[in-house]
Amino acid sequence: MIAKEALVSISNDRLRRLATYASIAVSAVLIVAKLIAYFMTDSVAMLSSLLDSTVDLLSSIVTALGVASALRPPDHDHRYGHGKAEPLAALAQAAFIVGSSSLLAYEALSRLYHQHDVQNEAVGYGVMAFAIVLSIILIAFQRHVVRRTSSMAIGADNIHYIGDLVINIAVVIAFVAHEITGINWLDPVFAIGIATGLSYSAYNIAKDALNVLMDRELPDAERTKIKEIVRAQPLVRGLHDLRTRTDGERQFIEFHLELDANMTLKAAHKIDEAIMEALGKDFPNADVLIHQDPAGLEEERLDAKIAQGGK
Repeated sequence: MIAKEALVSISNDRLRRLATYASIAVSAVLIVAKLIAYFMTDSVAMLSSLLDSTVDLLSSIVTALGVASALRPPDHDHRYGHGKAEPLAALAQAAFIVGSSSLLAYEALSRLYHQHDVQNEAVGYGVMAFAIVLSIILIAFQRHVVRRTSSMAIGADNIHYIGDLVINIAVVIAFVAHEITGINWLDPVFAIGIATGLSYSAYNIAKDALNVLMDRELPDAERTKIKEIVRAQPLVRGLHDLRTRTDGERQFIEFHLELDANMTLKAAHKIDEAIMEALGKDFPNADVLIHQDPAGLEEERLDAKIAQGGK
């Protein structure tokens, strides 16, 4: 019989793949709808939404490739697995967003100097209503997947579609404002605001991805929890040189465990097993590596180097 944990893992993998397929399908549908609406309305705000959906499609394809790679098991050349494919995909998404934001800002600034009326606003309203409903459904599904799987790439994709939802609403507001006031410069101003918001989202996505790729330590609260769990075990004299990182889904925990120098290897191994079992309750996705040291051993330590500023 397949273990319950294995069933959950299989389900999570399928959810992640399904989320990537759903985002690709939604992006493709919205691109076609918004492209038609842009030609009919000639609105730069509509163009901003079209560009955003185009970037979403490219990003979703990258996400699908990243997730597919991350789900591959460890192999001879990648013994830590392929989890970092997801933050790499997220970094590529950030680059796509910056590129589209720059193009959008350029077009919006151009429209400020060459203003003209928005046309066929009813078409714009209809397409935006469709886009808003579709985006809300996809965002809700992605949120569910992220809660279940902690997928960084799908989380980044979710931020795209939240931004897309905000952009769609902004386009509707731009249409309403133009219809009420007749002021042509409102359309490009909304587009510039959207470009700024997209760039900020790209910054946050890139920052989170780089933290994973650069092996940033887990938050201090989690490191403190690890130390408390280890020191709570009987016969443990101490620990040092704790190092942690994550690949976006799994955590990696390494430390030197200080034990009685006269303890047998078998007894020391039992303590290791008890520690890993205890850590597994709070860090179920953690890969734990323990190096045993006799208590009181004088050796060069990473903790000491860090305290001295890496010297």
